[in-house]
Amino acid sequence: MSVRVNLLPEATKQRGRANQQRLVAAAAGLLLLLALGGVWLMGQMRISNAEDELASEQGRTAELRAEEAELVAFAALSGRRDAADAILATAMAEEVSLAAILQDLAAVIPTDTQFDTVGVQMTPPGDGTPAGTVGTLSISAKTLTAHAPGVERTLIGLDKISTFRDLYLNASSLDADDDRVASFSVDGSVSDSARTGRYLDGLPEELR
Repeated sequence: MSVRVNLLPEATKQRGRANQQRLVAAAAGLLLLLALGGVWLMGQMRISNAEDELASEQGRTAELRAEEAELVAFAALSGRRDAADAILATAMAEEVSLAAILQDLAAVIPTDTQFDTVGVQMTPPGDGTPAGTVGTLSISAKTLTAHAPGVERTLIGLDKISTFRDLYLNASSLDADDDRVASFSVDGSVSDSARTGRYLDGLPEELR
């Protein structure tokens, strides 16, 4: 027959159990600390990402505000340009090209006729100017083919110029020494079709 003898006193067993409990508690505490640390790190990462996004949005906002300032300045400049175009169009609305009138005369003058003087008098609107006209025309000339066909041919040519109207022969006489030479004068009006209409649609792009 064998008999077991417990050589460990009861107090030693209790200390062992207490040590085990402390180890378990320490391990649980460590796990809790690790979990809390993980949660804290995730929170820090989220805060950092949010701060980065905020900085990015603030930068974008600053860019948009800068663009808005440029657009406001551009809109103001565009408004000034449009106002200048309107002023220019108004100022040039009554412009008549004398060079164009002279070109028209050169195109219809017969080879046997010469113009001694060409006068174009522009009259301000509302200053007694007949409706549809912008001024008066006066021409003094000589022709080498007498009244006919010289003067007649010149009058027919002048009548072809669309910017002239109400033409009439004011005087015509033959030279005392040579009846083939006729001196004559023509008066009339310059119609409003002689206006150039330049800048009516604003200043051309190449001049802006």
